[in-house]
Amino acid sequence: MSKKESQNIEEQKEKAVTKYDLKMQKRAEEKARAKKEKQVSLITSILIVAALVCFMASFPIRSYLTVHGTYVKVAGENISRLEFDYNYNMALNNYMNQYGTYLSYMGLDLTGDLSTQMYSDSLTFKDFFEKMAVENIIQTKALKAEAKAAGFTYDATKDYEDYLNYVSQAAEAAGMTEKQFVQENFGAYATTSRLKPIVMENLESSAYYDSVSDEKMPSDEDAENYYAENKDSYDSIDYRMTVINAELPTEPTDLADKTEDNTTGSTSTDSTTGTDTTTYEPSEAEIAYAMEQAKAEADTALKSIAKDGELKENAKRTSLASVTREWLFDESRKAGDTTVIEDETNNRYYVLAFEKRYLDETPTVDVRAVILSNDGDVSADSVLEEWKSGAATEDSFAELADKYNTASTTTSEGGLFEALSVSNVSDELKDWMTDSSRVQGDTAVIAPEGESYTYVVYFIGTNEAEWMKSIKNTLLTDIMADYLEEITANYSVEDSRNNLNYLKVEAAESAAAAASESASAETDASTESGSTDTTDASTESSSAAQ
Repeated sequence: MSKKESQNIEEQKEKAVTKYDLKMQKRAEEKARAKKEKQVSLITSILIVAALVCFMASFPIRSYLTVHGTYVKVAGENISRLEFDYNYNMALNNYMNQYGTYLSYMGLDLTGDLSTQMYSDSLTFKDFFEKMAVENIIQTKALKAEAKAAGFTYDATKDYEDYLNYVSQAAEAAGMTEKQFVQENFGAYATTSRLKPIVMENLESSAYYDSVSDEKMPSDEDAENYYAENKDSYDSIDYRMTVINAELPTEPTDLADKTEDNTTGSTSTDSTTGTDTTTYEPSEAEIAYAMEQAKAEADTALKSIAKDGELKENAKRTSLASVTREWLFDESRKAGDTTVIEDETNNRYYVLAFEKRYLDETPTVDVRAVILSNDGDVSADSVLEEWKSGAATEDSFAELADKYNTASTTTSEGGLFEALSVSNVSDELKDWMTDSSRVQGDTAVIAPEGESYTYVVYFIGTNEAEWMKSIKNTLLTDIMADYLEEITANYSVEDSRNNLNYLKVEAAESAAAAASESASAETDASTESGSTDTTDASTESSSAAQ
C-alpha cells in the first residue's frame, strides 16, 4: 500500500459523522425495512391464497377419496369409506330395528358416541357394528364370486327401482329431502348415484343367496325326521289348571319374627303422595303356615280339577311355567292324570289335569294384501270396490297391491305372502284366514283392533303346516350359515390404516390367550418334571435302604 492511500484511510477514520449522515442512514434503513416487510407480506398473501385454494380443493378431493379411495381391503379388493359406511349403517339400522327397544332399556344412547358405550367387556358398540359391516362386505363379495362361478345372472333393475321408491317414500315420511335421508341413513358422503353400484351388487348377491336357499331347502322328510328327535319343542298339549296362591300376611301375626317394631320389609315411595311406605315381609313361619293352608285348598281342588279347572288349549312347552312343564310333557303322561305342584319361589300351588298331547297341524296360508295406514287418504273399502268393479281376479288384485302398498307397509311384490303363519297375525286376521269355509278368491276388509293399519285381503289357499315350515326354516338357517362360513373361509381383511379398532382388540385377545396357554403348558411341564424328580428320588432312597 502506498503512503498516499494509507493517509487517505486515516483521514476517513478521523472525519466526523454529521447529523445529516445519521438522517440519511436512518432513511436508508427504513426504506430497506419497508421493502423487506412488503416482500414478507407478499409471500404471506401468496401462501394464504394457496392454502385457501388447497382447502377448497380438498372438498372434492376428500369426496373422491371417500368414494374411490381404499378404507380397508377384503380379499385384496379395495373397499372405499363410502361402501364401508353403507354397510356399517345397514348393520346398525337392521340391528336396531330388531333389538332397539330392548337396548334402549339397557341404556344404549344412539344419539351418543358409540365408541364409548360397551357392547361387551372388550368391544364397544362402534367396534361391534364395524365388525358386522366387514362381515356383510365379505359375504356380499363371496356370494358375488360364487354367482359368477356358477354362471348365475340376475337383473336387479326392478329391485333397484323399488329401493329408490323406498328412499323417496321414507324420506317424505321422515320430513327430509332424499339427499338428507340418504346421508342420515347411509353415511355423510352417500348419495343415491354414488350408492347405486353398491346397492346393485348387494341386490344381485342377495338374489343369488335366495337361489341357493331354494336349492338347499330341506324336504318334508327332513322336517319329519327332525321333529321325531325334538317333539317337545313342537308338540302342543291341552290341560286344565287351577292356581292356588298362598295368602301371605300383610302385617305381623303370632308367627312373626320377634323384633322391636315388627316393621321389617321393603320401602317404596308412593307416586301419588310422595311418601315412603313399607311393605311387610312375612317370617318363614308365617310363609310356611300360609303355604300349608294353600296346600289343603289345592288338595281339595284336585278332586274336581278335570271338570272345574281352566282349560288351556294348544299350549307349547315354552309357554308353561317352569315348575309345570316337566310333568305336563312327560312322555308317560296320559289323559286323566292329575297332580298338585308346589311353586316355592312364588308361594303358590298348581293344580293340573292332563288331557292330550298332539302335533298342531294348522296350515300356513297364501294370501295377497293391500295394507293401508289408518292415517292415510285411501280407504280400504274404496280399494276393494275398485277391485270388484274391475277384472276381479288375483292378477288384478296384485296390481292394486302394487299401486297402494308403500315402503312403510310392505315391499312384497303384488302384496303376496306365501306360507304365512297365522300364529303371527292378529286374531281378526287369523279367524278370517282359518275359517273352514274359506275358499280361493275370498276377499275382505279387516281392521284389527289396536293396530294402525287396515287390510284388504285376497285368499289364495292353504300351504304346509306351521310346524313343518318352522322346522324347515330352522334347518335352512343352519345350512345357510354353514354355507356362508364355507365360502368366506379364505376371505381376509387388511387394515393397513388401522381404521378398525375391533381387529386390534381381537389381536390383543388372541395374543393374551396364546400367552396364557403357553404359561399353562410350562406350568404343567414343570409340575410333571417335579413329580418325576420326586418319584426318582423316592426310588433311589428305597433302593439305598435295601
